[in-house]
Amino acid sequence: MTMGSCHQVVPRLITFDVTGTLLMTKIKQHYVEVALSCGYVGQLDGPRLEKTFRKSFKRLEVEHPIYGRHTGLGWERWWRTLVHEVFQDQDRGIDKSKLEQIASGLIDCYSSKHCWHKYPGTLELLDSLHGRRDLVLGVVSNFDERLGIVLDSTGLRSYFAFVLTSYGFGIQKPSPAIFQEALRLASLGLSREIRPEEAVHVGDRLDNDFLGARGAGWNAVLIDRDGKNEEDQRLGSRDVVVDFRGLKEYFDRLFDKKAVCDR
Repeated sequence: MTMGSCHQVVPRLITFDVTGTLLMTKIKQHYVEVALSCGYVGQLDGPRLEKTFRKSFKRLEVEHPIYGRHTGLGWERWWRTLVHEVFQDQDRGIDKSKLEQIASGLIDCYSSKHCWHKYPGTLELLDSLHGRRDLVLGVVSNFDERLGIVLDSTGLRSYFAFVLTSYGFGIQKPSPAIFQEALRLASLGLSREIRPEEAVHVGDRLDNDFLGARGAGWNAVLIDRDGKNEEDQRLGSRDVVVDFRGLKEYFDRLFDKKAVCDR
């Protein structure tokens, strides 16, 4: 997307990833809080808990991709399996009924705003984009079927014309198919279809979000809050921002340039 010319394509669709992009969570804090609220009295090692969570998550992603969508496990049992592994690593003798109680508590917590927190500047960014003429906002996320409820609870759902999850669609990022489906959903009710070059995806994952969108012919912006991708040669300086303030400035410049070119 060229910023120095009046020939650049101005976006008609902007989509966002959710986890790590719009919303954050605190695994150690919430897993410990829910366990204690369920009456667990054993010792919990927060850093070890988070390490086990990430290890189990990666294994389940491989063995049962898309939260068990196609393997018969299903998203709820997928998460229960993960919670069991996390707490059995902490306490080999933990009672199975207690594990089920903690898993139910965490599933409930992660279905609401109690375990999700908006990044600074989220509302300011969405307010600046929402309602712009000829612009559709959407969500494209590798998430289970609770995402709509989560976005409602956190006050974000009303900003988006559609919410597309990997679990609901059956295909996950970085596949071009999920981005193509987003184009289809965004074009519903419009006078013409939105083309890939008129779409921008925003996310925090280089593989799933940035390269996935680019592979589908879209534009993309990477949110790189911790600078872990700053040396990657596949990224240009204008492809990366470190926070939503920078992203808002990016889009403000883009739309201001359009306004000047339209005069």
